[in-house]
Amino acid sequence: MIVLADFQILERAFRSNRKTIEKGSKPFFLNSGQLLLSYLLLISAVALSACSHGNQDYLKTGAADYSHYPEGGGLFVTAAFGPDGRLWRIVPEKKYVYVDYSTDRGKTFSAPVVVNKESQPIKVSGENRPAIAVDRSGRITIVYAAEGTQPVTLYFSVSTDNGQSFSIPSPLSDKASEANSFQGRLVLNPSGQPYVFWHDERNRTDWRQPGNTIYYTTINGQSGLNFAAQKLSDNLCECCHIAAAFDKDDQAVLFARFIYSGGIRDHGLIRTSAKGNEPFSSRVTFDNWSIEACPEHGPAISISEDGRYHIAWFTQGSVRQGLFYAFSSDRGGHFSNPLSFGNPEKLPSHPDIMAQGKHIILGWTEFDGVKTQLMVMQSNDGGQTWSQPKSIAEATTETDYPLLLSDGKEIFVSWNSKTKGYQLIPLN
Repeated sequence: MIVLADFQILERAFRSNRKTIEKGSKPFFLNSGQLLLSYLLLISAVALSACSHGNQDYLKTGAADYSHYPEGGGLFVTAAFGPDGRLWRIVPEKKYVYVDYSTDRGKTFSAPVVVNKESQPIKVSGENRPAIAVDRSGRITIVYAAEGTQPVTLYFSVSTDNGQSFSIPSPLSDKASEANSFQGRLVLNPSGQPYVFWHDERNRTDWRQPGNTIYYTTINGQSGLNFAAQKLSDNLCECCHIAAAFDKDDQAVLFARFIYSGGIRDHGLIRTSAKGNEPFSSRVTFDNWSIEACPEHGPAISISEDGRYHIAWFTQGSVRQGLFYAFSSDRGGHFSNPLSFGNPEKLPSHPDIMAQGKHIILGWTEFDGVKTQLMVMQSNDGGQTWSQPKSIAEATTETDYPLLLSDGKEIFVSWNSKTKGYQLIPLN
């Protein structure tokens, strides 16, 4: 039985680049391949033990530039630009969620505004992170996970006064009192309507069988829900976040890790239908990753103005291992051959992708045993050819995932670490 202490021992050894790990009073030795495999399996096992509740507590210490926060802020920060160019952040702490903004591209931030006036045990991790979106009218919508009647529940709140105050947080799921809901993906459609897609456990009757269900709803401007949650798909990998975007036909397109026959955890594509028909669904990756645990490593998707789908993902399958990119020019009917990126010797992980016309950007992290590097590479021809990978930042302590965002003119990487704090890095 793998316990947290085993994981911490192995992680410390890996991060200090040692090959000798003390196990009691006797050392045992691993070569680099065995060490990496053990590290990944332990991460998966620990994630599997906690993922049904989304309870990964990384909030005990905060980043360096959150001294004005009551508890020093949290690591897993999400940001979005508003129509006036202001950068808005949602910052989770142990009992409260806050929102602040910057008018100087992340150099300084306003005083934080608390969203939940009554304290809640906030549930957060890189995969189960809070979300924020600002529409063209300046309305701010946020989504976050906290303990409710169930161990974990998604809540939403809306501000219609430019972030001065927020509505009382309400459960997002219409079955929140009966089943866990977590890992919400908040996306605005082209007209500014907030959609939220999430993991839901209401349909799990046999807990010996893995897999969650995707549900979704939309949020209106009066701080309510437009309709009860609607089901999209079963067999969703329990601890990998959902990636979502809207295509040029105003249809939501989801890219997520599913559990296929034989326990294979590969990726599939789902596209909603505006006419009430069954959503389009297809398997996209065929890496054949067979693992009886959750990888906790969700994918990314972005759709360019010409309708091309761009995807990125992580795998440790029997067919391929590492990070990969592909594109589709026929709305997901066919994808290009997977392009490997990242240095396989430095644990490339947690990719994000953004497409603006023919300009495509990939961001991810790599870890060399001492420091984590933030990496990017770019394409100016729709993903046909790519620049050489480039390191644009680094940190020697725990870091968040890199998140790509745009103010409509420039593209930035939003990145947070415990020592260097929040960084908004422009990609010129």
